[in-house]
Amino acid sequence: MRVLIIGAGIGGLALAQALHAAGIAVAVHDRDPHVAATGGYQLHLDDEACAVLRRHLPPSAYEALLASSANRSSHRRITFTDHRLRPLAQAPIPLDEEMLFVGRVPLRTVLTSGIEDAITWGSSYVGHEVLENGSVRAHFSDGSTDTADVLVGADGANSKVAEALAGRPTASPVGIGGIAGRSPLTPALRSMLPASLSTGSILGIGPGGTSIFVTPQDTTQGPAVSVGAGADGERSYARADQPPFVYWGVNATLDRLPHARRDGTAAALSATDALLKGWSPLIRRLVKDAEPGSVDTFRYHASDPDAHLTPWSSGPVTALGDAVHAMPPTGGRAAATAVRDAEALASALIDASQGTTTIPVAVHEYERALHAYAGAAIRTSMTPIVWQRRLAKPPMAQLARVGTALAAPVLGLRRAATAR
Repeated sequence: MRVLIIGAGIGGLALAQALHAAGIAVAVHDRDPHVAATGGYQLHLDDEACAVLRRHLPPSAYEALLASSANRSSHRRITFTDHRLRPLAQAPIPLDEEMLFVGRVPLRTVLTSGIEDAITWGSSYVGHEVLENGSVRAHFSDGSTDTADVLVGADGANSKVAEALAGRPTASPVGIGGIAGRSPLTPALRSMLPASLSTGSILGIGPGGTSIFVTPQDTTQGPAVSVGAGADGERSYARADQPPFVYWGVNATLDRLPHARRDGTAAALSATDALLKGWSPLIRRLVKDAEPGSVDTFRYHASDPDAHLTPWSSGPVTALGDAVHAMPPTGGRAAATAVRDAEALASALIDASQGTTTIPVAVHEYERALHAYAGAAIRTSMTPIVWQRRLAKPPMAQLARVGTALAAPVLGLRRAATAR
């Protein structure tokens, strides 16, 4: 069996690792020019996703992931504040289950460990066809093709693979977007941080339906595990180091959102500063100090959690992650859910490779299984969006109640009983 994966995001690479570990030939195509050329900032993986990666990554690669992740002592709670950073509510992040907080680039780098030769960068998918013998041929923008027994779309919320299968987009805009960046954690900036950022993240809620999420990524205080070394004295894995940063993301209704790609970074940051007029000086300082190359704009999409997420006949082409169950980043569930998809699909395809089932039946079992947990993840991620829409009009007196309601996505990081 040979499996072709479109998209070297978290879900696509996790699938590639699981299949590679099982001895199944895999090829990954991604439009990015290299592994570090990706949007996104800090991700967190819940205990289920961590367990999946622990099972399928080489031990040294999982150690690299731990060594690239922030220590849990700095991620113990989320504090909900008003726009002046006055606390409204707090939600603890459970410590009894493994959870990793890691930058998207380090995570993506670790997930390429050992499968570098199977990845083609700078390769943009444009379409596919199912051949008479049941195999699938993918076409790319440079005129090249690749053929495999199974094609998997892991190409995000605007997935071309899933749209080709469904005959329509599989996600819709939610009316909220974000502009995000990262600011170097200099000694001067560190001295300005409130105590709540030394033990977790902040979600600030402001007038007019604007909010900001702020989280540090600082492994200088100690990564999840200490750095190891191989028997020859050299590191036996590709640890992905990053200097300390504060990641921030401002969410607003689309009509108020600056556009970094269209207007340029400087203009977008200036518009963001105007959007944050009256906010805490620290928040405005974070935006001002952002690394220009890190700033980008996002329009959030979501799939309908009550709809059939894979509305096509099961066969040699399927999809995973945001391609089938897009969700905004506000619940922190997308990466972990995509990793869970990856293991479910890998398990089904391994059965097919061993002859205990067929590819269409294996894909059908995977697609049926994801409905048991994906809808709940979408709903969790949409909770802050729903409240933000309401905040575009109601008076600020409701903020304390909103802060408590927004704790739901954090508490949802626990494995839901329905997911078992």
